[in-house]
Amino acid sequence: MNAQELLRGQFEQAHQLLEGTIGDVEAAILNHRDAAWKINPIGTIYSHVAIAEDAMVNRMALGREPLLARGGWGEKLGITEMSPRQVDVPVDFAVDLETAQAFAQAVAAETNDFLSSASEEVLSKEIDGAFGKSTVIGFLATIGITHVAGHWGEIAALKGVQGQQGLAF
Repeated sequence: MNAQELLRGQFEQAHQLLEGTIGDVEAAILNHRDAAWKINPIGTIYSHVAIAEDAMVNRMALGREPLLARGGWGEKLGITEMSPRQVDVPVDFAVDLETAQAFAQAVAAETNDFLSSASEEVLSKEIDGAFGKSTVIGFLATIGITHVAGHWGEIAALKGVQGQQGLAF
């Protein structure tokens, strides 16, 4: 197994864990945000994960238009900006789980396709990330994976404090 195959497997597992956690979220808590919270609702966090991954793979690694801008996904999701992020998202932003899951699955498929076929030249390309310069593979192996996993944990915790089972295990 090489680093590219390992990274592909890590993304596949992270996506499975995230989907397993979001799949049974009750509609009543998906878009709920308590007035005292300094965190967005579950639906907004989930959407942010997919939007950010889309930007990482399509815009940063491949230099092409993100999936959000293709195929009407932004309109379907009701998102006009590339990165609805944490407190920058309006409180009244409501997520339709079925649409958000379809988008997240499309993004995951593009990530998988990219990691299945990316050339060494593309993977070793230097990019500017949130924490400075990195190679594409280095950026995805650190920021990409930890981004999905970190927000997966937030979603699980928010489910738990609202009376649902957080993690499936």
